[in-house]
Amino acid sequence: MYTIAVIGAGVIGLPAALAIQKEFGPKAKVTIFTDKLSPDTTGDVAAGLWSPHILQNTPQEKVLQWAKGTYDYVLGLWKRGEAKAAGVCLQAVVHLSDEKDFAIPDWVKSSLGYSEMGTNQVKEYSDKYAKKFTGGYTFVSLTWEASKFLPYLEKQFVANGGEVRVKKVQSFEDVAQFDVVVNCTGLNSRYLVPDGLVRPVRGQVARVQAPWQFHCFGVDDDGENHYVIPNQECVILGGTHQEDDYSTVVSDVDKKFIFDGCVKYIPSLKHAPVWKHQAGLRPSRDQVRLEVERRNIGGKEVKIVHNYGHGGSGVTLSIGCAEEAAQLVKEALKLFSKL
Repeated sequence: MYTIAVIGAGVIGLPAALAIQKEFGPKAKVTIFTDKLSPDTTGDVAAGLWSPHILQNTPQEKVLQWAKGTYDYVLGLWKRGEAKAAGVCLQAVVHLSDEKDFAIPDWVKSSLGYSEMGTNQVKEYSDKYAKKFTGGYTFVSLTWEASKFLPYLEKQFVANGGEVRVKKVQSFEDVAQFDVVVNCTGLNSRYLVPDGLVRPVRGQVARVQAPWQFHCFGVDDDGENHYVIPNQECVILGGTHQEDDYSTVVSDVDKKFIFDGCVKYIPSLKHAPVWKHQAGLRPSRDQVRLEVERRNIGGKEVKIVHNYGHGGSGVTLSIGCAEEAAQLVKEALKLFSKL
């Protein structure tokens, strides 16, 4: 039996662990190491909307592949009646932009019911909000709430024979005894690998009670991005994108920025009761890193599958990247068997 360690139990680590179990079945024993479980992971702060975001130079063909894998998986949960347990909501999305060279993103075309707004429709929104928009699009997306789906996936993982150890991995030496190590540590890869290309992009959100809000609304406004995303029990208002900011303390300045921006477009939110404010750190990188590294540790060659640097798209790329990570583990084990 192969032994495989997965470091991290967030929106990247747990799906990867499950994908490995699915690929190998009883031929592999999978152990997760993590210092945080839901509701204390980075993903628990996110609204969980399927929508690729903050991916910098990651090749578009890979973004499309990974995002589509996740979309199909989550849509399947919804179709099978597992939406409530897994934290899934089907969402209509309206997105407007004032970007000079606006073009509909390629990934939108892999969703259900996508449509680029025509000139007249864009003008109607521009007149309504007294804002010069240059384009927009609508599509059907899904939200997948980490605070619900991480426990849902963890239960499956344990039922499949997996083990979760609540322990912080300080060095790859701590897990060098495993046949393959899968690194899903997000921002902590900056120190564990170490990889100086991993940087935080701070995001702050507000969770409010607005049960009358049934669709997602996003707008690119003078270089800023505001969004309104319903979840099962609240509506998330956002947000901020502050590079190299390590603070997870809620900022009063950001509170005002978020509310002013969202209320400008959806006035009914002005008096929505606030449930809580949160801030988290997205693990940004120039490109998502999903590859095998062979590293000598104490005279032993350790196979490490890196799966990190997903920026603001952890939920969106989670399943697609997990499926590829499982294949990379398979490749790494072939290398192992040849030594």
